[in-house]
Amino acid sequence: MMEDGKCSECGSALPRGAVRCATCGAPVSSDVKKCPECGKMIPAKAVFCPRCGKMVWNDMAEEPQPAETEASRVSIDEEAEPAGDEPQSGNGRQGGTKLKYTITAVLVAVVVCLAVCNICDWGDGGSEADNTHLSHADSDTVTLPESEQMSIVEALDIYGDAMVRDNRAGDGSAFGPAAYTLHGGRPLIVGVNYSYSDKQRPFIKLTQLSKINGRWRCGEETVRHEDGGVIVIDRDRLRLDGEDIPRFEVIDGKHYFYFVYLVSPVGKMPGTAAQCHLKLTLFNVESADVVQLDYVCEPVTAEHGDTLYYGRVENRRETPEFKFLEDELGRLHIVYKPTPEEQEMAEPANASRKWLADNGEMLSQLEKGRQEVTFALTRYDSPLFSRSDVAMDSRVSTEAYVYYATHTGTVFGYDRNAKEFFIVYASSHGCVPQIEINGNGTLQVSAEEVNFDFDPATGCATLNRE
Repeated sequence: MMEDGKCSECGSALPRGAVRCATCGAPVSSDVKKCPECGKMIPAKAVFCPRCGKMVWNDMAEEPQPAETEASRVSIDEEAEPAGDEPQSGNGRQGGTKLKYTITAVLVAVVVCLAVCNICDWGDGGSEADNTHLSHADSDTVTLPESEQMSIVEALDIYGDAMVRDNRAGDGSAFGPAAYTLHGGRPLIVGVNYSYSDKQRPFIKLTQLSKINGRWRCGEETVRHEDGGVIVIDRDRLRLDGEDIPRFEVIDGKHYFYFVYLVSPVGKMPGTAAQCHLKLTLFNVESADVVQLDYVCEPVTAEHGDTLYYGRVENRRETPEFKFLEDELGRLHIVYKPTPEEQEMAEPANASRKWLADNGEMLSQLEKGRQEVTFALTRYDSPLFSRSDVAMDSRVSTEAYVYYATHTGTVFGYDRNAKEFFIVYASSHGCVPQIEINGNGTLQVSAEEVNFDFDPATGCATLNRE
């Protein structure tokens, strides 16, 4: 800036019209001013002195501003953008306002830069201890994204790993099915272990898994024992391919884990003539209560050679849960659905005909000298014969069973404990057999075609050669 024809920076004389001092090179312009702190010449619109760093914008107003009156009040927009082309002084109020906006822009830019740097540091994979996002990622307060669906294979893999890691698999049991759901917005897996060893009491064990701090953990266990039977829970043997089992269901506002298993008598493999129990099961994940439909059944061979199971519901109840289970029973591939003719044959009035149809081959083998066969027995809740059909003097009994012979050659029994009727033998010739109780409690049947001992507990008929 020029003062009396001399350079204000070094004092050298300046010719008229000079733009810069020939001695020191200082600019000769009205667009510069002296820093009040260090005396350095700086641009008139500078906010900070580039030499000493002092904020100098407050020192740029050369004239005091007049007091504001009603007539002089203008809006902020009018101050920022005055109408018309009238020039605005850099030392006036308008210049100060522009500088304020400049400062604001600078500060915003600084904040944005700091934020970008922070984001870049996080994205570059800093340590978990230095990263608040990662350090809280496994917290219970953070909801981790979970899939709405998980296959039963994936659920079983997770279930098996968690059971081994948490030392829950050391009881000699095997892994059964497992399924996944979101319960109350939280991920949940329920899995089944089962024991089929003859060295311990067979049982079903259900375990709930929850996700805690990003890892699946085993929670509560529920155990149910199955006395006197081998537990079959394999999907292939139960013909569950294509079935959505196991799965979760909401019934009457309650959340259930649904699965199926079979209990076959000890020493009898599935497919042999023996009374089995197909158990359709609902496990309440909140109360740990178990609701079961017990389908008492016997194996039958279908036309295509597969072993199916045919019987009746043992414990029917009038509840929403049992309605659901009965509907599911009708959909299972393993359950035999009889034809109308077979349904007619299943009536108590046709019990003798049904026995011959089911056991004709076994009876023939026994007659030909086979030492032992097992008869398929159908059990009935209601009487099979009228009093006039029964030879009343034929009655023999044990503590558990009562036996009669009919005038048409059929021998039938009554189970005192189960309160059920069943056929022991039916003659195709109409000859009345002789019956008596052996010393071991079995029944001896002496018929025209064959003489054998019968064990009602197993359905086994042993040829008597005497």
